[in-house]
Amino acid sequence: MKAKLKFKLPEDSHEWYNAIKGAAMHSALWEYDQWLRSQIKYEDLKDEQYQVYQGCRDKLRTVMYENDINLDNG
Repeated sequence: MKAKLKFKLPEDSHEWYNAIKGAAMHSALWEYDQWLRSQIKYEDLKDEQYQVYQGCRDKLRTVMYENDINLDNG
């Protein structure tokens, strides 16, 4: 199966940019999620620090879920 995306440039430049940068955006989100995971799992954190990192990771995951983004299906 093949698929083609067509854009009317320059009017659709924002959509075009998002389409061509999708893999990079996915990688950036995955890297940030993994960094948060590493901080939570491996760093010696005070309870307050742990809660902040966990809250950030939870919010990131919520926003991704709400936008139908799944990092596990890369």
